[in-house]
Amino acid sequence: GVTREALRHRIGRGRWVWAARRVVRIAGVPETWESRLLAHVLSAGEGAVASHRAAAELWGLDGVGRGIIELTVPRPRWYRVPGVRCHRSTDLDRAPATVVRGIPVTPVSRTLLDLGGVTGHRKVLLAVDSARRRRLTTWDDLLHTLVAHARRGRDGVGTLRQILDDHYGEAAVSDSAFERLVLSVLASAGLPTPELQHPVEADGQVYRLDLAYPAARLAIELDGSIHLERRVWEADHARQNALVLAGWTVLRFTWRDYVDRRHHLVAEVRAALEITNLGERRG
Repeated sequence: GVTREALRHRIGRGRWVWAARRVVRIAGVPETWESRLLAHVLSAGEGAVASHRAAAELWGLDGVGRGIIELTVPRPRWYRVPGVRCHRSTDLDRAPATVVRGIPVTPVSRTLLDLGGVTGHRKVLLAVDSARRRRLTTWDDLLHTLVAHARRGRDGVGTLRQILDDHYGEAAVSDSAFERLVLSVLASAGLPTPELQHPVEADGQVYRLDLAYPAARLAIELDGSIHLERRVWEADHARQNALVLAGWTVLRFTWRDYVDRRHHLVAEVRAALEITNLGERRG
């Protein structure tokens, strides 16, 4: 609704500035990652949506960092702009876009499928965990999305199919990305897969263990930054005492243990399992 003359006048007076091709913004308004993303989505034309890693950031999924301006346009259209990663798609109609923070974006399940085409299996699994934890998607939603988009050579299909093959139907979901990362390390070391969020009744309460080997009565507790708070720190001690008195062995690890002392983490879990097995054989 603005004439070319009015547009030139307002840009010339510095009242408006170019945000992207055919898109302007009011001068003086702080530029943000979201505003840059929206500008390029609008500039790319009808049907364009934020997608892949940018969509994962909008949805607040774990495993994907902020910074990439990434979008998808209907094929055969193309959008070539420095600093913007553009994908072309023939199947955007199979997962209608929604709006998050005012930006058209792929729905969660489609976002998780697309992630498999641009990042690794581990990061996609972390994103799936966080989406399930926040009840943004379900295993059935992901399966439906896979079936709707599956075709030979389609980016992301292989990664999502593998995750569904390995985890479909899991009732428990990790309470944090930290749990999933440690679980993956133990599996890579050839140790049995522990249970996520295993419930244990002790001292009249039900505790959920981060990771657990119930048969061995071995609990693995993972302490993130929140455990440094005094209230949480004190609750952790009461919780651990109750578990020990109920016959559980408790191992505690921090994020630094995972990052810098991963081999010690694996060795201690292995040793605890061996001690338990030795005790069972002696019994």
